[in-house]
Amino acid sequence: MVEEALSRAQSANNAKNAFLSNMSHDMRTPLNAIFGFTTLAKMESGDREAVQSYLDQIEVSSRQLLRLIDDILELSWMESAQVDLLEEQYNLQDLLQDVCNEMMPQAQEKGIVLSLNFADTKHSSVYGDRARLNQVLKYIVNNGIKYTEYGGKVTVDVTEKEVLPNNYVVYEFKISDTGIGIEKEFLKHIFEPFEREKNSTLSGIHGAGLGLTIAKNIVDRMGGTIGVHSVVGQGSQFTVILRFQTEEGVMSCSGQDKISAGKVENRRILVAEDNEINREIETELLESLGLVVDTAEDGSIAVEKISGAAPGYYSLVLMDIQMPIMDGYQATRTIRRFQDPKLASIPIVALSANAMEKDIRMAHESGMNAHVAKPFDLDNLAEVISKFIPEIQ
Repeated sequence: MVEEALSRAQSANNAKNAFLSNMSHDMRTPLNAIFGFTTLAKMESGDREAVQSYLDQIEVSSRQLLRLIDDILELSWMESAQVDLLEEQYNLQDLLQDVCNEMMPQAQEKGIVLSLNFADTKHSSVYGDRARLNQVLKYIVNNGIKYTEYGGKVTVDVTEKEVLPNNYVVYEFKISDTGIGIEKEFLKHIFEPFEREKNSTLSGIHGAGLGLTIAKNIVDRMGGTIGVHSVVGQGSQFTVILRFQTEEGVMSCSGQDKISAGKVENRRILVAEDNEINREIETELLESLGLVVDTAEDGSIAVEKISGAAPGYYSLVLMDIQMPIMDGYQATRTIRRFQDPKLASIPIVALSANAMEKDIRMAHESGMNAHVAKPFDLDNLAEVISKFIPEIQ
């Protein structure tokens, strides 16, 4: 027993050491590209086409590094704290459509056909943690796209398997791909942390290899199961089974079209941000959308500007969270207590590098309407903003 325990501990330690070595490599590789292309851009500052090419490469490497950091922080958070699941009502079909829409550009880059089938679902309105289910499905779909060669297929099939008492329904989510498949010997380790069948050098695919580990952790917390069947050279199929409470009735799965960023033109917003560089970047990007931007260096100044403005002067506030004097949570709670109901109800969107689950939850609890994580995608931020600013007539 003692020898077996020592062997398991040694195996886990070896896996962790290999993981840290791989992460050092996988983080330094995009960082090397970022530094290298930045140097080249400076050297070729007069060649607009070359500089644009270097900037595109810097963006690709930055996003690659961000995904690695997100996965590592997510796993660390889930292992070190009790993660509570939210109970909220949402449209399951809309969620599935959102996942596919978000992953579609990545699939299209590789000529992969990404398809969604939920014809066998009768109940769309369910209760549960929408964000966590979204996260699970994106990790698995992303895994399928990464390991499927150009011109392949990734399919998401959702089926109602069983109706239980008290309006509970069992759902089966099958994500299938025509990818490279997984060796039989590695299948039993597929959900273990710090395990990868091949590192990024051998596979040519970058990533921490933590997505499936995080997905299983979430599914376990949701009281469900996750399994995988795979044949090398033919592809893999991941099956997630979860139970949700539903409401009777079928809701439409038409989804919502993105709101054009043009609809926010000439509206004035207030950006509360203590970092000078971030203020400059955010101001210029927001102005490129046609917005008029005022800034505040901390939460107290934001409160002062809102309280001294006429109702409707500001259409929205982008609120950083971690600021001196008064943080974003305090500033939001103060604004929500204003006597003038129009000022008190101004839309407030968190724009913050505090992006863990607890930070997002605290943002909503303080009275914020939405949360956008830094570094932000301009199209995504424009879409969020336009949801809270009335359409220009």
